[in-house]
Amino acid sequence: MSRKRAAAHQGGEGAGMMRWLLTYADMITLLMVFFIVMYSLSQVDKARYEVLMRALKQVLTGQQVVTQTGGTVPVPPLAIGKVPTPSQQETQTLQKLAQEIRQAAAQQGISADVSVTVATVGVRVSFRNGILFDSGHATVTPQSYPILDHLATILQAIPNDVIVEGYTDSTPIDTAKYHSNWDLSAIRATRVIEYFLARGLDPLRFSAQAYSQYRPIASNATPQGRSLNRRVDLVILRASPAGLAKLLQQVTGQGQKGGG
Repeated sequence: MSRKRAAAHQGGEGAGMMRWLLTYADMITLLMVFFIVMYSLSQVDKARYEVLMRALKQVLTGQQVVTQTGGTVPVPPLAIGKVPTPSQQETQTLQKLAQEIRQAAAQQGISADVSVTVATVGVRVSFRNGILFDSGHATVTPQSYPILDHLATILQAIPNDVIVEGYTDSTPIDTAKYHSNWDLSAIRATRVIEYFLARGLDPLRFSAQAYSQYRPIASNATPQGRSLNRRVDLVILRASPAGLAKLLQQVTGQGQKGGG
């Protein structure tokens, strides 16, 4: 009996081991299949990714890109890289506008008193050295009429909003007309807006800001510095999305339209 039991016991252990080995082999096989599938998927995604990146490169640069298989990525005839975006087109338009203002200032012999820059916010035109106003006053000087008229013509042709900023030097003022430098800088900005409105420009496009003496661009310790700080800036803002199409269609550098 003891021999039979031993044989049965050994047979049971052998069968149990076989079952364990079969389970282990199944698990290894499944893991191998899993990793093969994952590897295959990763290769497909990589290939698609490469095709996508090559297509994007061709679209953005306008250069023909050849894939690893020797084919080409089909793209539309007009690639994005060849056509400026609306923002780029507007920047180009604003640069032309700035150049137009610089040329007008040069023709009138006031280039030293008019600074024109293109920034993120738009075109900034800075009138310095008292070109628009005499010291302590807020009446537009006759010598500034030609350049302001030219600006009015340009602004008639575009839909952009305009901020007019008034600044003073640090010399205190307290008169019957102007109670402080804040008062004087605000009235100067307002007078420039009124000049444009008198020439038919839409008042909804304009706003005034006053900075008094607190944003100097030069030292107030010298007459030259104070003259630079007495200034008025016009900020021709970038067009709103609604007005961008109109801006890009208008001629801004030729002065073809007259003021109202």
